[in-house]
Amino acid sequence: MTRKAIVFDLDGTLIDSIPDVCAAVNETLVFYKRAPVCSAKLSKMIGLGAQIMLQKAFAEDTAARTPVLIEEAVQRYLDFYKAKPTDRTIIYPGVVKVLEAYAREGIPMGICTNKPAVMTKIILEALGLSKFFCGIAAGDNVTHPKPDGRHIKLTLERMGEIAASAIMVGDSEADLMAAHDAGVPCVAVAYGYSQSDKDLSKAAAIIYTFKQLPAAITKILEVRK
Repeated sequence: MTRKAIVFDLDGTLIDSIPDVCAAVNETLVFYKRAPVCSAKLSKMIGLGAQIMLQKAFAEDTAARTPVLIEEAVQRYLDFYKAKPTDRTIIYPGVVKVLEAYAREGIPMGICTNKPAVMTKIILEALGLSKFFCGIAAGDNVTHPKPDGRHIKLTLERMGEIAASAIMVGDSEADLMAAHDAGVPCVAVAYGYSQSDKDLSKAAAIIYTFKQLPAAITKILEVRK
């Protein structure tokens, strides 16, 4: 295979959004009179979407409390997040240069994320990353989100690509599981959230900085020829 399409996770792969996500989560928790969580704990709750993340965050406060309607809490969280979406969010080093190089080569790129669609769009535009991606599938506008491989396949469909020509790049177990389910090799980024070498052992390649991605993909392509 010489041609490739690349599907990227977002949080923990292209951007470090923990500070802004944590701020919005904690505003939500305080609104409901719950104890805030630290960013280290929150980083282990990210990856399966806003609803599951908030359920885990609320569960950290074990004192007897009035039950919270999680759908309402998610909407409140999104309102807080929209107010300050990228105050402290950063693009990881090397990301822009690598994406620019792939764009010059005409390589199609997409985003497959469990992040809510509204925040995905806001953040990609605010950080100047939207221009790189020809297909996006967010967690709340798909029927089968990661770790289901159909999430990746839907992303590829929106890109006009197929799994046979694709590579996934992500930081979480959900990314690895989805890639395996979709029959797509996965490059795992070791700098992402809540990971260990053991978690990443099933990846086709592991990178420790984003600038290592082109070399990792080249090796995968050579094996697949």
